[in-house]
Parts: sequence; C-alpha cells; structure tokens
Amino acid sequence: MKRYYLICIAYLTAACGQQATTANFAVLQKAGLKPSIVLQPMCYNGKFLSALKDSIEKYYPVLVTISNSVNLPANAWYPPRKRYKADAILGVLQSIKPDQVRCIVAITDKDISTKKGNNADYGVMGLGLQPGKVCVVSTYRLQKGNPSSALLFQRLLKTVLHEMGHNFGLPHCPNKHCIMADAKGSLNQDKETGLCEVCRKRLSLQ
Repeated sequence: MKRYYLICIAYLTAACGQQATTANFAVLQKAGLKPSIVLQPMCYNGKFLSALKDSIEKYYPVLVTISNSVNLPANAWYPPRKRYKADAILGVLQSIKPDQVRCIVAITDKDISTKKGNNADYGVMGLGLQPGKVCVVSTYRLQKGNPSSALLFQRLLKTVLHEMGHNFGLPHCPNKHCIMADAKGSLNQDKETGLCEVCRKRLSLQ
C-alpha cells in the first residue's frame, strides 16, 4: 500500500506540478489510476458533450465528467470585438478547479481570443496552459465552411485533445498530421490523424 501511494505522489509531482515537462501516463496506469477531467460547458448548446466524453476517454487514459452549464465570466467579455478573452476564462477556471481534478476543459460556442505577438486580440479555436490544469475550446471558428455534423465533431474533438495535450505538457509539434500541430489560424484539424509517435512517447501512452 505504501508503494502505491508513493507512485501516486510521484506522478502528481511530475505530471501536475508547475515545473513539469510532460505527463507520464504509464506511472498512473501501473498504479491502476486515471486522472479526473471535467468538461465544463460555458454558453454552449450541449451538442456533442456525451460523444466528446466517450472519445476523450478512448484517446487518453482519463475519466471524464460533464459539469452543468454555466455562463462565460463577465470579466472575459471584450466589447470592441464582441468576443471573450480566453486568458480571463482560464483564470476563472483555475480559481474553481477542485484539487482532485487534473484539468477542466471548457467548451463554448462563443468567439474567443488571446494575445499573440504584437496582436493584442488574436482569435483562436482554443487555448490551454502548458503544462497546466485548464483549457478552453470554442466551436465558433470550427464551423467555418459549414461542415457536416460529423466533421464539426472531429474538429472539436481534435482541438480538445490538442489543448489537453498542452495541459499534459506537450508543445506544438512540427508534424502537420499530429493533433499537436500549430493551427496558425487555419483548420489544420482536417489534416490531422492523431498524436504522432513522438508525442505519444512523450506522454508514455501505450
């Protein structure tokens, strides 16, 4: 039993600490544990949440819970562009995250943005701390080109897996077919096939 707890403490120190590089799922799997993930709808119509939960659990060795829908924080609203600041959303998520939850993944239909280089209000599909415990994904830009429901779901899933990957410590990947590729403002998700072997190895995924 003592060794079991030591394994858990070692994982939490390595995978959840602010000085971490990347999560090591092999450690938790050996201990028979799975990190707890919360899907937090925020001004979201609720579509795909159940399928998203199942798909995330099939891709990453985690347990996903769907939380009740809440409004986006008022302090995140950016009137000049009529959209929400993703960084402010992450700040609120960090303040409400329970200690036992590995990360909160917020989902919204609203447009979101962040600071990028000299651009103080750069529109994004998602934003996640690297490494970290919170991320947010918006379907607003994923609907470009009026995609079918199936294609929209795939875009959403890949974007969520991407931002969760950042939370687990993964940086952007140069492999354009990897879900950790930098979107650079375009819908790269349609070209992505999953985590490349390099990124999978970094997470110690089987």
